[in-house]
Amino acid sequence: MTGQTIGKLHAQLSVPKTLRILVIADINGFELETTPEFQIGKDTKDEAFLAKFPMGQSPSFEASNGLCLAESSAISIYIAELKKDTTLFGKTPEDRAKVMQFIFNNDTQIEKHVSTILYPILGYMKHNQDNEDLAYTYLDRNLTFYNNELATKEYLVADQLTLADIFFFFNMLAPYKYFLSEERKTKFSNVTKFMDKFYKEEKFAKVLVHLNN
Repeated sequence: MTGQTIGKLHAQLSVPKTLRILVIADINGFELETTPEFQIGKDTKDEAFLAKFPMGQSPSFEASNGLCLAESSAISIYIAELKKDTTLFGKTPEDRAKVMQFIFNNDTQIEKHVSTILYPILGYMKHNQDNEDLAYTYLDRNLTFYNNELATKEYLVADQLTLADIFFFFNMLAPYKYFLSEERKTKFSNVTKFMDKFYKEEKFAKVLVHLNN
């Protein structure tokens, strides 16, 4: 199945959620048709796009078999599972459960608190100091958990690369770029080491070139 085109991804290439999907496809040996000129707010309102993706979300995925799928986590999991012998869920049912735990944590905790801090910085919403302080409190709590998990290992689950690592890495790109202080980077040194490791991984580095485009 190496090199097989599995469908078209409707998304801006500079978005971490898009990059996450591209890495997963590459690891599993799949090719994705991409849309480098895609614009959120323009293409997401196109009638043809809305006919396939009524919620107007991006990233959205149009599979070669006709499946139209929104929600970046659903797309990520679908593409990971397309390869029957994928290693991205670990080796056992217990590994898979742990991987899913990390995915859900990233979706319901990490992303939520990161967005609360990040969106005012990017001008997407008005700054609220109380909200920011609370978000930092919960983000620090989560990062303490991850920092402890990574104290004696390189990967979050099964001593190998899984979706748990991929989700966490791409969710932490913006914090490390925009707002995590040097003090916090030092405090959560195992997380920082984890981030540095994956910045240099070939398949990750290949998509990260799109981050600032």
